[in-house]
Amino acid sequence: MSKIKTLLIEDEKICLITLQSLLSKHFDEIEVIGTAGTVEEGKEKIKTLHPDLIFLDISLPDGEGFEVLNGLERKSFEVIFTTAHEQYALKAFDFFAIHYLVKPVTLERLSTAIERYHEVRKSEELNERMLQSDAVDLSELIAQGENNRLEFKSSFRWDYRENKVNKKLEEVIMKSIAAFSNAKGGVLFIGVDDSGCTLGLEKDYSTFKQANKDHFELHLRNLVNSEYGVSFTTNNLNVSFPLIKSKEVCMIEIRQGQEPVYTTITDKSGSQVERFYVRSGNTSQELIKPSRIMTYIKARF
Repeated sequence: MSKIKTLLIEDEKICLITLQSLLSKHFDEIEVIGTAGTVEEGKEKIKTLHPDLIFLDISLPDGEGFEVLNGLERKSFEVIFTTAHEQYALKAFDFFAIHYLVKPVTLERLSTAIERYHEVRKSEELNERMLQSDAVDLSELIAQGENNRLEFKSSFRWDYRENKVNKKLEEVIMKSIAAFSNAKGGVLFIGVDDSGCTLGLEKDYSTFKQANKDHFELHLRNLVNSEYGVSFTTNNLNVSFPLIKSKEVCMIEIRQGQEPVYTTITDKSGSQVERFYVRSGNTSQELIKPSRIMTYIKARF
């Protein structure tokens, strides 16, 4: 098993020594490949050392730890923020933090953070391996359950509760596509419920003049074209209709977008408004405050 190359960005000597000591004594899989004490030094070490994991202090002498991540062209590592101030937690997750470690760092807290790293990497690696394989077992993929790269929707526009067409559900699909694009990309299955049970697309098909996948896909692509543009649909989506347990479902593979996308939804008053969605854990969440949106976009794009 290869070591997890780990970079520690921390300016307080006592905190740095404590973290190094805990990691070396209790986590054989961790290899500390370097340390840094400032924003600029942290940026340079990331470029030269190519870490898998970064412990990043939020308060540094020449700025906030968040600034270390701004402007990096490729983020192939995971980040665990460390700080004595809990109020930064929300902002930390806007920078794709997988965990937030409150000082003083203890073995129990550190163990939880390392365990979280393993969970995230295992999920990422499994998803990538399965999606890149020509012989991918989609049933096995679905059996993982929803996560930051995988989501299930029962239908495109058929409301199972009301037993009728509900076009508001189409907006939900658009939100999910945008959320994946604005994050790391992912896969959306339509025709699979939250528990992973395969429902198929017969109900959705019945809502079109010709009840088949061709008209389903045409309508889906028209909606995405209208919302995000033809270029987005062409370059960022792959739509297929695999059979799972003898039922046809829609599988939408969404690539990580190169620019942010906003989604137009109908609010409670009936007005059309633009919203910004991101993937967080196993849900698609709206970022509401403009400051949070700008912070996220600056870090992500």
